[in-house]
Amino acid sequence: MKNDLNLTDFLKDVFSSFDKKVENSGLVSICVEIPCIDLFQVYELLINQYPFSSFWEESDGISYIAFEKCKYVTLDGPKRFEVAKEFNSENFKNLINLTNESHNSALSKIIYLFSFSENLNNKNLPSDIPSLEAILPKILITKSGKNCWLRINGHVEGKSSLRTLIEEIWTIRNQVINSGSELIKSSGLKTSFDSPFIDDFSRSLETSKTNMKKVVNKGIQLVEKDILEKIVLANRIKIKLKNKLDLVEILKRFKKKQPNTCRYVWKRNSKDILFGASPEKLFSFSKPNLTLEALAGTISTNSNFKKLLKSTKDLKEHNYVIQHLIKSLEVSKITNFKKSDIKVNSFGDISHLQTLIFSKVENICPFELLKNLHPSPAVCGYPKNAALDWINTLESFPRGNYASPMGWVDSSGNASFLLAIRGARCIEENIEFTAGSGIVSGSVLEKEIDEIKLKFESIVKQIFCAKNPR
Repeated sequence: MKNDLNLTDFLKDVFSSFDKKVENSGLVSICVEIPCIDLFQVYELLINQYPFSSFWEESDGISYIAFEKCKYVTLDGPKRFEVAKEFNSENFKNLINLTNESHNSALSKIIYLFSFSENLNNKNLPSDIPSLEAILPKILITKSGKNCWLRINGHVEGKSSLRTLIEEIWTIRNQVINSGSELIKSSGLKTSFDSPFIDDFSRSLETSKTNMKKVVNKGIQLVEKDILEKIVLANRIKIKLKNKLDLVEILKRFKKKQPNTCRYVWKRNSKDILFGASPEKLFSFSKPNLTLEALAGTISTNSNFKKLLKSTKDLKEHNYVIQHLIKSLEVSKITNFKKSDIKVNSFGDISHLQTLIFSKVENICPFELLKNLHPSPAVCGYPKNAALDWINTLESFPRGNYASPMGWVDSSGNASFLLAIRGARCIEENIEFTAGSGIVSGSVLEKEIDEIKLKFESIVKQIFCAKNPR
């Protein structure tokens, strides 16, 4: 069902399915297979047509683009994972598929973005980020290997509104199939470098160094005094945007310059966009395979990897994460698992120690697993609650979505979640960058500052070298 499909036959098939499955009205989902497309081209073509959009691209695995909200919930406050679970169950229970999925990757999906922390005890730093955003998108384009599908979700009242929905997916289908030629007509010139942005960032980074050193030094003292075993402390830099950034061009650069990452976007509207290239997958579940990832311990990719593999400090930092992942599995009553060998994996300019943990399970609740896993020592510390309290005390900003879970769950219970790191947030006329480092016994102040700087620069140079003047 690709190029040879015609609208008349498609209408006939969907109406027939509607007659069998729906009394008169309901929440329906329609899916059509499409030729293999370039996600960047399609995103560039459609991004300005819809206020909300989300982008998720992995080199291996399922990628998607989502536009507009069919059903959604936004939560400020506690019990975000419980609310997400209820939203997930209710909507998949009510969603009626009018077309047959030809592949597991084509299943309906709900997408999620959580905040790092509910910040209930940190009233001095109120966050403008909800605890939870859960969305059943109206339009979903999914890609797996060389297979692609277009899906539309909507509430229909009888066949008249169903026909409108079918015609809408058909129009989008034609746009997507012709996306290459459409973009050639509308393409403009792009610059490759923008030094004023780089200069503004460098000045802001230098200005923030005094406070950064003060905060990191306090973290080192907490560890040395055995108050904490590990703490991850972050710094934030905000600068004014002089021009509009070309988001799609930035994503392309991420893919080229930061391989092995997952490129992500959560565009609430034109004035609030979270994006980045995350190296850290929290977990993925494709029945029956569950994979968790420990990623901690950092070195410049230009350095000798043997140095990282022999670093007592980095190995200690990494092992806290492994222990946490194993404990989280045990809490979830998953005891049959195996670990990969530790290795160094490169993500552009930065390389990390990486260990994968595998298990085969019949089923999981992704939200219960998220509740157990987040925040891990990779982005928080150990013991967790004490580290969270100190993060809220020492950091002068609410983390918001920095280092928070973002991902998807499909109608069969498969799921994938990353941590929203190595990115930025465009908010109003500004752009914010956040980066941190893990502090354990043996941490040295200057080396931790250098690590934070390395993480900032790995993203900044990709973003500011991909500006499109409009």
